[in-house]
Amino acid sequence: MKSSFFPYWCILMDPSGLIIETNLPLDSWRQNPLSYFLHGTETIQGENGSAVLSWQPGKSPLSFPGSTGLLASWSLTHGMFWIKMEPMEEGSASLLENSFWKEFLSSDRPFRQIFETNQAIKWILDPDSGDILYANQSASQFYGYSQEELLQMKITDINIFTKEQIFEEMRQAAIEARQYFRFRHKLKSGEIREMEVYSGPLQFGGKRVLFSILYDVTERVMAISSLEESERRYRSLVESASDSIIITNFETKILEVNRRMSELLEYTKEELQKFSLKDILDEESYADAIHRIPSLEIGKPVILNRKFKAKSGKIIEAEVNAVRIDESRYMGIVRDVTERNFMTRTLEKSLKEKEAMLQEIHHRVKNNLQVISSLLGLQYENTEDPNLKRILQECENRVKSMGFVHAELYRSENFAAVDLENYFTTVSSNLIRAYGGLPRIQLQLDLSSLEVSIERAIPLGLILNELLTNSLKYAFPEDRSGKIQVKIFREEQNIVFAYSDDGVGFRKENQNGSGTIGIQLIEILSRQLKANSEFTSENGVVFRLRIPDRNPGK
Repeated sequence: MKSSFFPYWCILMDPSGLIIETNLPLDSWRQNPLSYFLHGTETIQGENGSAVLSWQPGKSPLSFPGSTGLLASWSLTHGMFWIKMEPMEEGSASLLENSFWKEFLSSDRPFRQIFETNQAIKWILDPDSGDILYANQSASQFYGYSQEELLQMKITDINIFTKEQIFEEMRQAAIEARQYFRFRHKLKSGEIREMEVYSGPLQFGGKRVLFSILYDVTERVMAISSLEESERRYRSLVESASDSIIITNFETKILEVNRRMSELLEYTKEELQKFSLKDILDEESYADAIHRIPSLEIGKPVILNRKFKAKSGKIIEAEVNAVRIDESRYMGIVRDVTERNFMTRTLEKSLKEKEAMLQEIHHRVKNNLQVISSLLGLQYENTEDPNLKRILQECENRVKSMGFVHAELYRSENFAAVDLENYFTTVSSNLIRAYGGLPRIQLQLDLSSLEVSIERAIPLGLILNELLTNSLKYAFPEDRSGKIQVKIFREEQNIVFAYSDDGVGFRKENQNGSGTIGIQLIEILSRQLKANSEFTSENGVVFRLRIPDRNPGK
């Protein structure tokens, strides 16, 4: 029943009933008659005694029920009455004491000025009863209660922690050497807010109270919680990923690895977290990592080739998708490409060997065709029969046209395709030389740079050879001047070969004679190319060949 700090409410009263002194901070009571506040004071007479007093209407202390009576005991000493009083109800002693304190704190202007100088939430508590002795306006606004309502409440009406949770929080604060507590407070609206409470004891008139400054940290706690949850999900994804993952800081210290990375490098996770990249990369890869890390941008991955050193000493070739994930951390998604690189090198070596072999084949075919061409030329020089000379020259030109394809491929880096522009230019130049230059005949070549397979290039070259041979021999008789046009271009899904001259056209004697072989050869080669051909020879020769080409470059 007795208060820890005020065992009794004590009053010193003179014989006239005037209050001289009290042990509670009630300046407004001093020099006022006790009867102004309490009924029954007229019974206080004699050297000692006791009586039950009750409150005058509206005179009970702040937040103290006026219906609660007081048991007054007195003694007369040196002409003064020394009165001690206790509430009649069990447990009301601290309520009486705190009510006087609330009245004092609410009425003390200097104190209230200190308490209301800024927007921080502040209050004063009785550490034993938990009564809120004073709360500033900021507390009232934050919690949604009026100041009068707060002064009728205990801290347990606001703090939703149990005694066990409060004790655990105090223990945790001591372990972490924190100067504050973390509690959860309920507002009048029912909303729960996360609070940081900075508390310390104060002495007021012999009473120890608890002074607290409170900060709402709900948003911060939620942000931290969200970040922690994100971190947990992130770690879960990292750990369950099928790829090897490593996370480092700016200084290349390894912060985190997943299970797959540990298995790849043959170290435990704990061992790797003691390492930096220098311990697991070869010298060249580490030097490049040091150079590249500062230039990595958040959210912009780059693919790097790295060589890792496993615990066994094995070198692992890896493709690393590296990205900066925040201001201080970098993540690498590591894929072991050792086997893939080995297969690539093996294939490249095999391809180079085949290219060398194919180049040698083209070289030998070219040389063999050159030998045949030379033999035909030698035979041409050693015969007097003009018809035989003509046949030998035409055969030699045809052989050369085929040989030019292999010469073109031998010089090219691409053995699968022939550049028609270069090839047609070579065939045309050879025939012009073979027939003595013929400056009176103008040859116009309009050739797109198209590439076709050797299977198409040789028939096209032979067709050009036959057409150009016919024009040079028969189209411009009796030193007649003229023009020959050769075009090749792509049109939709076709290669178009167009040939024309403005000569006399094919004569009947040519069609029945040596020219017949040329025409037959053109028809055979056109069918071989699966091409549509158009041929007229009324006002000169006009030939057009349309070759299907659904796979350009083939």
